[in-house]
Amino acid sequence: MHSQKERHFIKRLLILSIWAGLLLNGPLRVQADQASLLHYKLNARLPSFKLNKTGGTGQYGLSADGRPAVIMFFSTRPPFRAVRSIKLAEVLSHLSKKFQRRVDFMAVYSGRGDIRNNKQFNDYRTKGLINIPILDDRNQEIYRRYGVFMLPMALITDQHNRLQAIIPYTANIERVIGNNLRFILGDWDLKRFKKSLTAHVNHEKSKKEKAYIRRINYGRVMLDRGIYSAALREFNTAAQIMPKSIEATIGRGQVLVKMKKWRQAIKAFKKALKFNKNADNALSGLGFSLYRLGDTKQALPILENALICPSPDIEVVLALADIYEQKGNLPKALRLNKLAISILWKKLE
Repeated sequence: MHSQKERHFIKRLLILSIWAGLLLNGPLRVQADQASLLHYKLNARLPSFKLNKTGGTGQYGLSADGRPAVIMFFSTRPPFRAVRSIKLAEVLSHLSKKFQRRVDFMAVYSGRGDIRNNKQFNDYRTKGLINIPILDDRNQEIYRRYGVFMLPMALITDQHNRLQAIIPYTANIERVIGNNLRFILGDWDLKRFKKSLTAHVNHEKSKKEKAYIRRINYGRVMLDRGIYSAALREFNTAAQIMPKSIEATIGRGQVLVKMKKWRQAIKAFKKALKFNKNADNALSGLGFSLYRLGDTKQALPILENALICPSPDIEVVLALADIYEQKGNLPKALRLNKLAISILWKKLE
């Protein structure tokens, strides 16, 4: 029998599935397209805008026609988001020097409070590590017009404001943005750009590595097929072969989530985060397991962190929506439910 919390979660997922189906087949699709930036098609022309620069030094923004642009949307709350926002702003500042006068770079602050009160951000600006225009969107006019969900993120447009890429924060974001710009500017042809998207693979692996990879792959197959005891056995064996392997530890946690062994799953994901404190799958699994255990206080900041990963899990989005609904923050819960619909939509397309 399902618990009350589990029935509530399944009910929410079913309702969103029905809505996603309606969006795919009915007139509501147009409304959804207007609700989220995730629904903008590539090459769609984005509306131009102008915002005040922080500090009252004039206005700046996306002009009607001009040069390619990289627009960063960010906030500095909570602290983990500030760290990623500062890093992304530093990356764009570095890229602005490489692409001088060929690309417009800007950072749109859509957070709460005055950005000038953030000491760490100001230190980076004082040292010259962040030198791109910081635009004031505290009333979230552009944030809402564009339908931004994840912060921080970067949008890339061509010289006609046509959307070319939506890039959430990732560890290699400087390379990703830089390569996109080289292609848009004509420095690279399509063949070279596609090649840059393919990671180099070292095929010379030891017997130990091959055995580890084989166990990981078997574990994932068993997990997908719902044979959880076999999946757990494969991931445990992989962890014995390479004790400090994060993939095996995360895999074990994911199996334990399917088995609803929340406390054991929490231990597995915490162990994985010791190997890599920013591992998206581990953050998602830990936050969701804490949520299902009923510890929403601990789960909330972890789930918020997991939400800004490149491809957030729908379970993370739904859990956050439920938590904010319980807190009475219905506008935020509604935005998260819309994001969940868009994720389902993409899976159904």
